[in-house]
Amino acid sequence: MSVVNVMEKIVEEHLDFILNEVDCCKCDSCRDDMMAIALNSLQPKYVSSLKGELFSRIDSKKYQNNIDIDVAVAKAIKIVSTSPHRK
Repeated sequence: MSVVNVMEKIVEEHLDFILNEVDCCKCDSCRDDMMAIALNSLQPKYVSSLKGELFSRIDSKKYQNNIDIDVAVAKAIKIVSTSPHRK
């Protein structure tokens, strides 16, 4: 396993969940922008093993971490929704 930022997977899961509840552009470009904005406001969690990934995922399930991730994702959605990549 190479070095990965587990926060990317976690943010993507939260983004997918929240986007199901929101009426906004969900094209690949907008989703990528939302991911980038949210990730830039959160502390990365780099791991180099499956064991490390598991521990990071368990840590991310803590209540405050979930709130921080949801807030970052919601802010990113709001920012991108003001200027979507609609064709």
